[in-house]
Amino acid sequence: MKEMLKKQNWWLWAPIGIGLAVRLLFLYVYGPEFTLDSDDRGYLKSARFLLEEGRLIYVHEDEPTVHIMPGLPFLLASVFFIFGSGAGGLFVAKIVMIFFGCLVIAGVYKLGEILFSKAAGSAAALLTALYIPQIVTDNLTLTEAPFTAAFIWFIYFSIKLAHTHRQADFYWVIGLYLFMLMFRPTIALVPFLLLGYFVLTKYPLRKALKQFIVAFILLLVVLGPWWIRNYMAFDEFIPLSGGAGNPMLLGTYQGHGHKYGPPADDIILELEEAHPEATRYVQNQYQMEAAKERISVMWNHNRDWFIDTYTWIKLRIQWEAPFYWFEAFHISSEMMRIMYLVLFWTGLVSFIGVFAYKYALWKEGLLLSSFFIYFSVLNNIFFAYPRYNQPLLPLLFLTMGGLVYVLQKRKRRRQNV
Repeated sequence: MKEMLKKQNWWLWAPIGIGLAVRLLFLYVYGPEFTLDSDDRGYLKSARFLLEEGRLIYVHEDEPTVHIMPGLPFLLASVFFIFGSGAGGLFVAKIVMIFFGCLVIAGVYKLGEILFSKAAGSAAALLTALYIPQIVTDNLTLTEAPFTAAFIWFIYFSIKLAHTHRQADFYWVIGLYLFMLMFRPTIALVPFLLLGYFVLTKYPLRKALKQFIVAFILLLVVLGPWWIRNYMAFDEFIPLSGGAGNPMLLGTYQGHGHKYGPPADDIILELEEAHPEATRYVQNQYQMEAAKERISVMWNHNRDWFIDTYTWIKLRIQWEAPFYWFEAFHISSEMMRIMYLVLFWTGLVSFIGVFAYKYALWKEGLLLSSFFIYFSVLNNIFFAYPRYNQPLLPLLFLTMGGLVYVLQKRKRRRQNV
């Protein structure tokens, strides 16, 4: 046993152990019933209803939903099926979320290890382990924990695949991508970013074509039941979710958008009164049309305001503060905001500096940059919100770990002079 422990990679296990401890401490202090009374409670209700009635709903029980993807309700329902949907099942569900949080820490370490060094990976993992908003969300039944874990490992195996071309790495990439799709449809176009990266790394074309065919078949197998269910429920092909109308409408009220037309609640109520027979999915389509009309009015009235809103203002809304609705361990929102800004700007400067220093990794730097651009643009189109960017923050911590690597290299060079 001692020999096994000696062989263990403590660069990895130390941050995982610390991350697990603080997450379990949070669970102990605030209990498994801890909630934000927001989407987390909606997912719990959806999971329990799915288990009891066999139908996927979200908030409203009178009709099926495509407002959310089925991943989290099915995951929670699986836990409740085994452990019950009461206090015991809820406790296990929170443990499952914490497990995903630990997978994030491990994934950040492995990314740091293959890009920089074990010390860099460990530093990045430790920052991820101790980031308070991450600890909070890992104790909530939200999509953040499982999605972030899959996202970080997806990047890890994508980088490995680009260099090894191994079939096993390919199956990890496509498997993690399909897993993420079941939780957040916004990941759908990410394979195009990966395609650009593979072109830059000169991935073998013949092998890529074969793997594309396999990936397409797996996509049909995994999403096929979801498509069939949606067609049977709504008599329409809905590839992923159908809830984009509401966030797009709300997004038109950010920045200068609030200066145009009646409040969002009034528009939503007006649409419901005008189409009382419409399902919530159809109401969402009406909201999408209302959003497009508002965008058109804004564009035609004052293009400077429009551009300012959909670029700089929404970008600031996304990135100038953490997703921190609950003040954990007596750390105030203002203190957390200051800590976040220090981490964010340090991470951003580190990102630029690290990949400029280690120029051989410019392709990987470009890949990571593309994720930030992709999600920032997508959130700007709809509703800018710090929560949606939280899965990207471990990548900033990664480059801060990379800064450890750079400092180590520079120190060794001075010693060798």
